[in-house]
Amino acid sequence: DDDDYRSGASSQKGSGKRGAPSSSSGSQKRVIRDDDSDQDLDRHVPSATKKTATTAHLALEDLERLVKDVVRLAIFTSHSDQPLKRDDIKIILNDYPRMYDQVLQKAQERLRDVFGMEMVELTTRNRSGQSSDKGNKSYILRNILPMELLASSVVDWELELEDMGLLMVILSLIMVREGAIYESALLSHLRRLSLLEDSSPFGDIQKKLDVMIKKRYLEKYKLEHMDESGEKAEMEYRWGARARVEVPAENVVQFIQEVFGREAPLSLEASILKASGLKGNEPAQQQ
Repeated sequence: DDDDYRSGASSQKGSGKRGAPSSSSGSQKRVIRDDDSDQDLDRHVPSATKKTATTAHLALEDLERLVKDVVRLAIFTSHSDQPLKRDDIKIILNDYPRMYDQVLQKAQERLRDVFGMEMVELTTRNRSGQSSDKGNKSYILRNILPMELLASSVVDWELELEDMGLLMVILSLIMVREGAIYESALLSHLRRLSLLEDSSPFGDIQKKLDVMIKKRYLEKYKLEHMDESGEKAEMEYRWGARARVEVPAENVVQFIQEVFGREAPLSLEASILKASGLKGNEPAQQQ
């Protein structure tokens, strides 16, 4: 009996040993077959489907980071007085160009809601002064804060008031000359205002003009025209792309009226609009 018992136990033990490798081997084979199936399936997935899945994955996890990067870049370029180029935004997006519109839209919402600014695409304008609806693939930030807030003590303009005043004077002189003024005429007006004197608080006016050109508030062209002495080359100033975006024409009209003060004639506004070639309160971009 003992021998039969030992023989049976040994038989069962041996049978268990023989069965274990067989089960493990089958499991391994199934795993290998499953892996191979996944690899085969992956090889047959269209690349467009993979790209869509990757884009959706990016939108869920990294969209916020991309929006913050675009907002940060827009503010940085604004402080450096340079426009934000569309190619710079595409560099941030790197391998996801299809996300451009979505990221730009959300960056605009963030700028408006948090910073009171918005990105505006600059437009081109030829030397004859004719504007084009086609953008030049560059953006600048435009202030959209309410006028009452800008005029309050919340915003400190102390360091910029003088330059802003000079810019408004120059833009006004250009505006009432139907959008263009010769450099000689501009300097003549500034001289009458004692702004070319050594004691002028603005210092070197030519340097100020150069800064305004660099910041795209002014554009300067070299023209040839006929005068009494014959053909003559003359420099001409016009509103720059940034001025056309940031400065509404009605603000300039109001500025001129405030300069005249109580002595302003009743027909002053109509005279300004007529001299500037504007039909009414049109935005500066359409000047």
